[in-house]
Amino acid sequence: MLNKFFKIAILSGTLICLATGCAAGADDGTLTIGYMSTNLSNEYQVTMLDGAEAKAAELNIKLITQDGQGDAAKQLSQMEQLISQQVDAIVMAPYDKDACAPAVTKAKESGIPLVIVDSTVNNIEEAVAFVGADETVVGNLAMSTLAEAIGKSGDIMMIRGPIGNSAEMGRSTGALAALDKYPNVNLAIDEPADWDREKAMKLMENKLHGDFDIVGVLAQNDEMAIGAQKAIEAVGKQNEIKVIGIDAIPDALTAVEEGKLIATIYSSPELKAEIALEVAVAAANGESVESEYFAEFVLINKDNVANYK
Repeated sequence: MLNKFFKIAILSGTLICLATGCAAGADDGTLTIGYMSTNLSNEYQVTMLDGAEAKAAELNIKLITQDGQGDAAKQLSQMEQLISQQVDAIVMAPYDKDACAPAVTKAKESGIPLVIVDSTVNNIEEAVAFVGADETVVGNLAMSTLAEAIGKSGDIMMIRGPIGNSAEMGRSTGALAALDKYPNVNLAIDEPADWDREKAMKLMENKLHGDFDIVGVLAQNDEMAIGAQKAIEAVGKQNEIKVIGIDAIPDALTAVEEGKLIATIYSSPELKAEIALEVAVAAANGESVESEYFAEFVLINKDNVANYK
């Protein structure tokens, strides 16, 4: 059940208390929180970490950061390390919905509060809270925007994130549902590039040299959108193929401003991490927290991109 949007959550009594630094901590007044990123080669994840580090400094929290490097097995090992260090709470952005589930169970068994952020896991009930967004909504919005931009007709391509990642699953579900409204839009290519710019560029290059007449590309994150756009531009088809991304990373905002992407979708990466950290602190202090905190999305195109740069 959707309990709160972030803008409401920030006003809750618990989080106001945390923001003003009134949370209790260890003997020296400092809590230690583990923060687990999925892959810090991804700019979106770096932005999330920046938000977490800024909030940790504000709340006088010691933050132990881990880079999962796009590997669920590595994240399991990192979870075990944080548990052995007896941190007060853990915030985890899981790489894979299924493969990261054992790491969540480890935290549950240890008694250390775990907050899942951004992407989810299939045993989310074993965490104290989830902070993220309804990815089906963003997938639906992205596909609808692309379909309208190409005149509601033509062959398109969708570039997915890592298969099995909860964001990939949600964005795919939403995007495919949106296609029901556009019978003349044909999803001709539907393949993953693992959130990676270079992989998406190579995938796009291969398809451009194949027997396809693509007029639009939905990339499930901005890294892949930029990679696809670069491949399209390299063959001089930037005016023929429209590309949309998701996440509103700085490079994507510039690309929207320059007309290289038709749009991107902002999903508050810094705010997700900030709220996740606040919820983790509250849970570490034995305070009551909601089970879910969801962000709203904003479609950013050439008309409003200046407001987000």
